[in-house]
Amino acid sequence: MKAFRYSSGFALVTTIVMTGVAAILVAGVIGYVSWTVRSTAVYTGRDVCRLAAQSEIEVAKTVVNTAFIKSIERSARIIGGDTIGSSSVSSFDWFEAYSSSTAKRTIGTRNVVTLDYSVTNMDCVVKVRIGAVEHTVGTQWANVTFVARAERTVLGSIGVSATVVETVRFAQQRSKVFNNAYFVNNYGWFQGSGCTANGDVRANGDMYLDSSCKVNGKVYAARNEELGVNGDITNYGKMDTYSTYKSTTYGTSNAARPLYSDPNTGGTNAGGYEAPSSTPTTAMLKARINANEELSVEMPYIGDLSSTASDYRQWAAELHAADSNMSTIKQGGSTIASVYYDGVGPSGDASLADKGALVLVGTQSNPIVVNGPVIVESDVIIKGYVTGQGTIYSGRNIHIVGNIQYKNPPSWSNKSTQSANNSSKDMLGLMAKGNIVLGDCTQDSWLSSIKTYLSTQPYVQQYACDTTDANIGYPSTFGGSYATVEKVSTSDSAAVTQIEASDNPGGKDIVGSNYQFGKVRETTVTLDTGHYEGSGWSRRWVADTETRRENAYDRKYYETVCANSEISSRAETITRVDAVLYNNHGIFGKTGKCSFNGALVCRNEGLQYSSNLYLNWDIRLFSGSSETVDNDKVGLAKASDNPPMTISWAEVPDGVVTFD
Repeated sequence: MKAFRYSSGFALVTTIVMTGVAAILVAGVIGYVSWTVRSTAVYTGRDVCRLAAQSEIEVAKTVVNTAFIKSIERSARIIGGDTIGSSSVSSFDWFEAYSSSTAKRTIGTRNVVTLDYSVTNMDCVVKVRIGAVEHTVGTQWANVTFVARAERTVLGSIGVSATVVETVRFAQQRSKVFNNAYFVNNYGWFQGSGCTANGDVRANGDMYLDSSCKVNGKVYAARNEELGVNGDITNYGKMDTYSTYKSTTYGTSNAARPLYSDPNTGGTNAGGYEAPSSTPTTAMLKARINANEELSVEMPYIGDLSSTASDYRQWAAELHAADSNMSTIKQGGSTIASVYYDGVGPSGDASLADKGALVLVGTQSNPIVVNGPVIVESDVIIKGYVTGQGTIYSGRNIHIVGNIQYKNPPSWSNKSTQSANNSSKDMLGLMAKGNIVLGDCTQDSWLSSIKTYLSTQPYVQQYACDTTDANIGYPSTFGGSYATVEKVSTSDSAAVTQIEASDNPGGKDIVGSNYQFGKVRETTVTLDTGHYEGSGWSRRWVADTETRRENAYDRKYYETVCANSEISSRAETITRVDAVLYNNHGIFGKTGKCSFNGALVCRNEGLQYSSNLYLNWDIRLFSGSSETVDNDKVGLAKASDNPPMTISWAEVPDGVVTFD
């Protein structure tokens, strides 16, 4: 009996102990599970908060960039550090620079952006603020630090959060205008059956396409409030078939851009031509048309390049300091220009109007060598062979008086990029603050052939000018004739002030209500220098004449600051131009059967060609191309309407940043 009672008691205790252990184990498991659930919820909640914060930063980037672009005149942006209506304020001064321990809700001047106090994203309450802005006056970039904090509750009562800090650079990059074979900031027009564009064409205004011209690419036209036009496209032209375009005998053959679907590799060439496989139908032709676009593509102005504070001069100087071969023009081993040329012109006389002008003539055995951006104070007269990758900026006009041909050109044989290695081949940019003039403009027949395109609407449309263009004779708004004498109205106070403040002593004759432009062109006059010799009965008259150079005050927009003979003695029929052309005003002139291999970008255009004209877009200008050329190498014009670029990113503990 005792033994039995003892066994029962032991079993009871054992049961109680085991039950307790089990309870402890269960409680532990439950606690562990509960802790795991809470931890998972916290970690997951923080991940969601982090994603929500980043999402709102992305929204804020777009809002800030859009507001910045809209705060200025899209069609009148400045290269070089100033804006329309001012010669000293950078367009990037829209970014209000400040430093504060408290993240601000607002950013911008004239068109202020106020970020929402809080928004809900993925069940998180998110605040986005501006933590800091870094911008130096005169530079073409601004760094903006965005701060976002997201908070949410998990499991009913646990609060979680994440704070993200991202610094973003809004900077000028290669302008998008170079993504087109033909770009006009006003009225675009193609007339003539021999005209073919192998690339996209675009106008910041109406576009007229002759029904027989060819555009092997897309066509764009945008609304232009300054002109009061909708961006209509008249007609839609023709297209080449796949087999025609692919043919090695097509047009200028290897100069035309490759096909989108590489015929050799089967791969994709970003930016390539999407040729139809059969004869294009009316529906296919119309499908390329993009009329009445809401937003134009920004075409920056070339601003004041003469100032040492110019962004472009500083850019060229920095490139040259890092590599002495950069930002130079050389020939035959000798340096012609480095960073900025303001020496004597071809006359050899620094007191004459051609000071700061250059004449460049290259041969196949002795080509012009250009590396990086180089600025020439005045006119550039150019023809012949060129090699290297670089851009020549002219403070006034660029005169193309003969063929310009790459010594080492790119080639897309059979319209394929296979084994091409074109990214290292020659590329030349010609950027003029004034005009790009082709042919012998000293001949009366030159002017009579194209005068209509220089002085008559719709070919010449009005547009706002950069204020510093007053220094080369332009008013604040131009809508007249390129064949008239450079002058600005006395009622245009801003332009007159620019002239009076410029370093152009003398020559500011008043003609009626206008200031005739101060800088002058060189001319020659023949003077009667006959004289008597001897005395008395032996005195006799000796006939004689003398030709002298002098400065005249009747230079026209299309003329050169140099003696006319500098052009006429070198002028040849133009059949090939290997270059990317860009300017503040017009591209006009006469050519033969001609191919432009690069891009043609201007505000007004007046070209007359003979028989055929090919505009072959250089796909290396497209940032998405596998063969794109780095803009720090070639030095083409920049613009601001590019996607913002992230400089740094971090997640910081709560409390590091104080919100307003």
